[in-house]
Amino acid sequence: MKPFVRIFSGLFLIFVCHSVIFPGTAASQEKRREAIVEAAKKEGKLQIYALLVISDHMQIIQRFKEKYPFIDVQLYRGTSERLYNRIETEARANTYLVDVIGVAGFQMYQLVKRGLVGKYDSPERRHYGAGFKDKESHWTAYYVNPLVTAYNTRQVSAQDAPKDYPDLLGPKWKGKLVMEDDEIEWFSTMMGFWGEEKGAAYMRRLGAQNFYFRKGHTLMTQLVAAGEYPGAVLLYAPQTQSTRSAGAPIDWNPLNPTVTSMNVMGIAARAPHPNAAMLYVDHMLSEEIQREYISGKFFKVSARQGISSAIQQKLNQVKLIPTDISQSEHMERHTKKFAEIFLANR
Repeated sequence: MKPFVRIFSGLFLIFVCHSVIFPGTAASQEKRREAIVEAAKKEGKLQIYALLVISDHMQIIQRFKEKYPFIDVQLYRGTSERLYNRIETEARANTYLVDVIGVAGFQMYQLVKRGLVGKYDSPERRHYGAGFKDKESHWTAYYVNPLVTAYNTRQVSAQDAPKDYPDLLGPKWKGKLVMEDDEIEWFSTMMGFWGEEKGAAYMRRLGAQNFYFRKGHTLMTQLVAAGEYPGAVLLYAPQTQSTRSAGAPIDWNPLNPTVTSMNVMGIAARAPHPNAAMLYVDHMLSEEIQREYISGKFFKVSARQGISSAIQQKLNQVKLIPTDISQSEHMERHTKKFAEIFLANR
């Protein structure tokens, strides 16, 4: 992109963001929208880096292209860590290729801290509650993964299954359940929620249960469903429910509070196609995409208010708390503490 065009695009992005934050009449908002669309036509391209699986994400992109056929959309998919490293590497090389960034909360926090994510207060953000969007308009959660306790229904009755944190400390579960060996986001969030003294006391008692440790929630879901373990301390609710719906003998209970990890989306600070990026963020956060695709076709949990599903109805029993992504500042300390409590005797 030529320097003049880059500067103009950046100024236009600032103007539009300021206009959205301080809205005027419906007519003026419509004019601003038309201006974004016209500018996006001139850009003609959009580059997305995101962790949502390709088969799902391409359906959302196809719907976007039906609305805006003049935008050529390219998608690069990777793990959140890989995307973070790619964006940071490109920035160090003064090469700015990405427009829209969709990563996990911890990685987004670090990208914002490094000045690699811009501000855009999408009009769709008003439908997302506090904790599922940042106050400075850098990012919004486009889907979430609540962590719940799960059990094999052939080995454990619904009555006997653990339903809350104290239940996991029962002697009948000692040496029985399986747990992720890198549950740092949950660990750090609960330590912050309970406070250091109460949190550490509970975690030490949980660690003394001598659970099995495996890596990967998907693997653990499969193992519990297969009867390898009678239950798991924490699995993702959507994946567990999907496995249950496919006929596997597995069910789940939400803990109170239920920690939910977040997958969030924002616009790169130096996006080469900022107007196309704004259209895409609006598209991803819209009721249509959240209801029909994220919650509907993909069986995930939407962070948008008013999107109901069987999973969310069950989660209504408990308080949902989003992952405290600011704890990524202390990742080394939390990782060390988690290992001392849970992994020392492995």
